[in-house]
Amino acid sequence: MRLVLAHGILGFGSDRFDFGINYFNGVRAIFEKQGFEVFEPTVDPLGSLEVRSKQLAEKLAKRWNDGGDIYVVAHSMGGLDARRVIARYDIGTCIKKLITIATPHYGSPVADAVLGKNSAVLALIPKSVRTALEQSTGALNDLTSREKLQDPNQDWVGYQAIACTLRDKGFFKNSPLFAVSQAIGKLNNEPNDGVVPFTSAVGSNSVYSVWDGFDHNDAIGWSTGWFGAALIKNLLKMPSPHTKRYHELAVQLANAWREAHVSA
Repeated sequence: MRLVLAHGILGFGSDRFDFGINYFNGVRAIFEKQGFEVFEPTVDPLGSLEVRSKQLAEKLAKRWNDGGDIYVVAHSMGGLDARRVIARYDIGTCIKKLITIATPHYGSPVADAVLGKNSAVLALIPKSVRTALEQSTGALNDLTSREKLQDPNQDWVGYQAIACTLRDKGFFKNSPLFAVSQAIGKLNNEPNDGVVPFTSAVGSNSVYSVWDGFDHNDAIGWSTGWFGAALIKNLLKMPSPHTKRYHELAVQLANAWREAHVSA
């Protein structure tokens, strides 16, 4: 059973370097316990969708070149990368299931703000975050709000979306990194994870679920709550709410894989 964990903007995989810190914090082991061979490829953290998807396609083709089935679990922009691989590259025909987590299928108001399209939101984004994002305009241009999918669904793939919705956890527990979420929610009049609005995360997927109480970083186990103190818990690999969610997902995907291949 083959599974890819595809990282988002400013992210990294474990194929380039592995210091025991993973973008998907503690998630790889969860899937491996269910019998998956897990691949965490690195693509350009600041690159455009075209650059990132090409790199992802090349790495998948190099890793698995026998035509076997591949499942993908992708966070944030990683979901857009995977969709483009499916739609435009030969290796994409091997991807039979794609689960996107907090992926901006229809873009993000944060990208709009950083590129100067929404000054009201821009004023609320911490300067350090703005600076990092402004260096990745290649990616940001592909993350701006839009009405249509950049890469349509393909009929051989089972698509599933997971949207995250951030609740008010109280002043100290809330992440200062995603304080902008309240502004996004008011402007779009819908729930969001601090980066991606609900409707954008769901996209065109008829199969979707909601991780309520998760912000954009909670979804990969890197909470910045308690004004950053929560990162210590993350580094110590202490139990976090995201591990339960990924365990459920791993069991679901393992069962789906076995069912598909037994019936085949």
